[in-house]
Amino acid sequence: MKRFICIISAIFCIAFASASDIFGFSWAVGSSANIYGDDAFVGRFEKYEDRGCKNVVICGEAGAKLKATENISFCANIYLGIDMLTNFSDFCLFLDYGISGGVRVYPGIGGLSVGMEYVTGMRADSVKGEPATASSWGNGFRFLVEYEFKNVIDTFSPSLGFAWRRMPRGNNAADHTLTLYVRIPF
Repeated sequence: MKRFICIISAIFCIAFASASDIFGFSWAVGSSANIYGDDAFVGRFEKYEDRGCKNVVICGEAGAKLKATENISFCANIYLGIDMLTNFSDFCLFLDYGISGGVRVYPGIGGLSVGMEYVTGMRADSVKGEPATASSWGNGFRFLVEYEFKNVIDTFSPSLGFAWRRMPRGNNAADHTLTLYVRIPF
């Protein structure tokens, strides 16, 4: 077992040493379509929509990546999603937050990358006139597709991405989040 660990470690060290730009940091901002799985929560959400509340959804994340080879990198992110319903007299705020980590693969088609991440997090709900509540921590996954415009813009290379995240919330319910975002490296 020790030999196996040493061999794998040596392979990763060689891969890390041969990769250019080993570490990278980025942040992303976008908007999401949230599909809530808890029927009681959906009923409460629809009650406020029927009162004329408009839905505003903003999401963001900050993360780091470690390039293993030219085609594979590992990433870790923190994320925050803000789903707000308001008509200026009623106000509901649903915060979805957590951390994720996984792998990104660059198949060599321009700036295209695909990724899969393990995600853990929770949702905190705040409704005007009601006590704040929080869901249980969930463990889910996220699949994403990004295109980095590094072939188009030399000095600044933003990425356009689409992600689907499935997050269990307890009580046999899971939220699904479809996100369209722009990622900016720094």
